[in-house]
Amino acid sequence: MRERTIALCLGLALGIAPGAAPASVADYPSGNIRFIVNVAAGGVTDTLARLIGQGFTEKWGKPVIVENRVGGNSTLATQVVARAPADGLTLSVTADAPFTATPFLVKDLNFSLADFTPIAVICRVVPVFAVNASLGIKSIKDLITRAKATNTPLSYASQGVGTYGHLGMEDFKRRADIQLGHVPYRGGAPAIEGLVRGDVAALITNYANIAPFEQSANVVIVAAAGERRTDLRPNLPTISEADVSGFSVSTWFGLFGPANMAPDLVAKIQDGINAVLSADKSVAHLQTNSCERVNATPHQVHDLIVTDAQHWRGVIDAIGMRPE
Repeated sequence: MRERTIALCLGLALGIAPGAAPASVADYPSGNIRFIVNVAAGGVTDTLARLIGQGFTEKWGKPVIVENRVGGNSTLATQVVARAPADGLTLSVTADAPFTATPFLVKDLNFSLADFTPIAVICRVVPVFAVNASLGIKSIKDLITRAKATNTPLSYASQGVGTYGHLGMEDFKRRADIQLGHVPYRGGAPAIEGLVRGDVAALITNYANIAPFEQSANVVIVAAAGERRTDLRPNLPTISEADVSGFSVSTWFGLFGPANMAPDLVAKIQDGINAVLSADKSVAHLQTNSCERVNATPHQVHDLIVTDAQHWRGVIDAIGMRPE
């Protein structure tokens, strides 16, 4: 693991080589753009890719093709981008996990950030802690009290092993000194369905995904799971404020290209994505899906990955997970 961590840190470079030979930035894009997405169609990542793709098409007049390459712990999708020319025509739209958590969970992972050029953070989701309404739990303190009082551990759902919902909840268990059984689902929607049915007691997920079920009285949102309160629910306390000191969870989505993209090409693409995400349609989409815009330069994207990788490595080490 130490060698893997050293390799990761060395690989967390911007991937911009002085001697790179870019295509003419003035002519970009010179052809169709491909967005490679490492999850199936219909999820948040895919939806964001299609939103940005449509905006790029409207801005530059070139079609953007979204290709869903699923499987292999993101290796199928990442290899396509990593092996592509550094001309900005093949880009990755992905959640942060392949660069921040996956390297500490998967043995012999055949990619790292060194194979990519960070371009932009698209947005960050607003994570919250929700419980099934039938339990009568109204706060994090209530949940901790219930978990410590029962001989049969409560269970929680996650979007899958290694996701922020899984790792975040394991970190919560450790900090709160309670037991909760893990029930992994294949994606966010099935996990929420499990919570609504009462098959599990709790879940950490994006606010927009769970809010409709609170309105229908199936679930109760008891806390914000990020490092600060959300503007969407300013009266909702964070988990850290509820005596689970130091807890926070984060997940975000970014745009990446192959290694060695020229800085002026990266700047043009970033200007393009900023313009698209500033449009009224995009602003409305992000608000509807409780996604917060994050303005970050490529260097700041790099720094964010370094920080988040350190956070998730600490969580993974603390809960005793081993790479498989």
